[in-house]
Amino acid sequence: MRRLSVLFAFLWLLTACGAAAETPARCQPSKIQKSQNEFLEIQADMKSDGEAWALLFFETARAREDEKIVWRITGESDTFEAQAQSEDRTTIQPIWKEYHGGSNWHRPGQEWGTGFNFPTPGCWTITVTRGETTGTISLEVLNP
Repeated sequence: MRRLSVLFAFLWLLTACGAAAETPARCQPSKIQKSQNEFLEIQADMKSDGEAWALLFFETARAREDEKIVWRITGESDTFEAQAQSEDRTTIQPIWKEYHGGSNWHRPGQEWGTGFNFPTPGCWTITVTRGETTGTISLEVLNP
């Protein structure tokens, strides 16, 4: 009987350890690097052919504060769309969006500026689209 109890205890530990290994990871923000003009930038993960880049006008994204992000994205369309989604699936649109005719930021594609005001802290994924070209970045948004 004692061997059976030890066996059940061992099996329970294996099950518990296996379940712990499947726990989802915390936010995995996109890799941030310095651009040639010393701003922080992110190369987007692409969901299609093409390239997309984000130029951040902040050091750390903060909830309930206006955050400016400039985008460069390749593609064939004059239409640019952006939206952000939190881990709980809350989706927000930029509070403003504008086309930039030129700049000193040298990445491929056309350039747009956006402003986001993330309502809550957490992991936010921003998706940008220009025609058939789609890319995403992830930001960890902190409390103000």
